[in-house]
Amino acid sequence: MSDINWWKQNIPTSYNPIRHENYKCEISDASTTGWGAFCKGETARGFWTLEERKWHINRLELKATLFALKSFAKAFRDCEIFVRIDNTTAVAYINRMGGVRHPNLHKIAKEIWQWCEARNIWLTASYIKSEDNVEADHESRIRNIDTEWELADYAFRRAVETFGYLEVDLSATRCNSKCEKFLSWERDPEAFAVDAFTVNWQPLGLFWAFPPFALILRVLKKIITDQATGIVIVPHWTNQPWFPLFSKLLTEKPLLLEPSPNLVLSPCRSIQHPLAKKLSLMVGKLSGNLSKREDCLAHL
Repeated sequence: MSDINWWKQNIPTSYNPIRHENYKCEISDASTTGWGAFCKGETARGFWTLEERKWHINRLELKATLFALKSFAKAFRDCEIFVRIDNTTAVAYINRMGGVRHPNLHKIAKEIWQWCEARNIWLTASYIKSEDNVEADHESRIRNIDTEWELADYAFRRAVETFGYLEVDLSATRCNSKCEKFLSWERDPEAFAVDAFTVNWQPLGLFWAFPPFALILRVLKKIITDQATGIVIVPHWTNQPWFPLFSKLLTEKPLLLEPSPNLVLSPCRSIQHPLAKKLSLMVGKLSGNLSKREDCLAHL
């Protein structure tokens, strides 16, 4: 019924302009263990969730195309885009704007074209041999996802109940974001910005940050520089050089999370964190604004 209503609304103003094949951007993508894309010397990649890994390869290829568009063409309007895919079924579903045999494929093709329609973008898909799709294929096969971890939902709910509603996740991907709005370290189809360290954190509101452990000190310094306020998760490692600064920035008593096999999870793999048996985490509300802070060392 929604399709019929769309046609009733758009037929009176529909037209078929001459295509000049003056493409704004050429994108190629692939999907195996994850998705990858390449456009004008730039790359993007990501991983499939545990649920997505169960999908048929045709469905993944179409989803990879959508992610490629969102990663490279968010700001494009009124143009033509050429996408090369090493999957003939995905090419057909894009060029025909869907199909009737496979509802799951039609759903993603429809999502692709609705995304393009909102930006007045015309999309053309073409087949490329896998052996010629070198850059995108390489990105899709990268397996090092040891930095892709997330706090378990039960622990996250405790943090929200303790410290309040969160506005934005500063270090996430579409697979593990705890907030609808998030920033990613690299290009991500759903992120509103890339690289949190290039953005002023103060206007973002109460943020959530579970950074790689090697970046904790940098995160703390950024909070001070931007006079920002947010929830930061760190290991309970009192002998680390950054721990005194973390304690100094606390605005209230932190939340201590005891070790558990299910405390830190991978959104892409069914495995435990290598430190699961002994990793305690501290969840603290931190602020770079002196007026909002109090000394909480007595509670640690």
